Amino acid sequence: MQLSVQEFTKSPQAVFSAISKRGRVILTRGGKPSFFLVKTNDKNFEMMEEMLQDMEFMQNMKEMQAISKKNGNSKMSMKQINTLIADVRKSKKAQA
Repeated sequence: MQLSVQEFTKSPQAVFSAISKRGRVILTRGGKPSFFLVKTNDKNFEMMEEMLQDMEFMQNMKEMQAISKKNGNSKMSMKQINTLIADVRKSKKAQA
């Protein structure tokens, strides 16, 4: 079920009722998904939180991979990577 953020603001109780019945609601802003509200409880909260963290990690990895590809860094060899890491560590020690 999708509702606008404006609808949520006007009647949050109706949205919570919909979540209780359907398990989840997507809130939209300007017709685009903005928030994902999910029913939870003591038994599944930690699992759901872990799943969300995993999803955020995967999204961040995809974004970093895209940036790396765009910058040409995705073709670096392990030797080049290790050299770069060593150089950064040396400069950090020199600053300390």
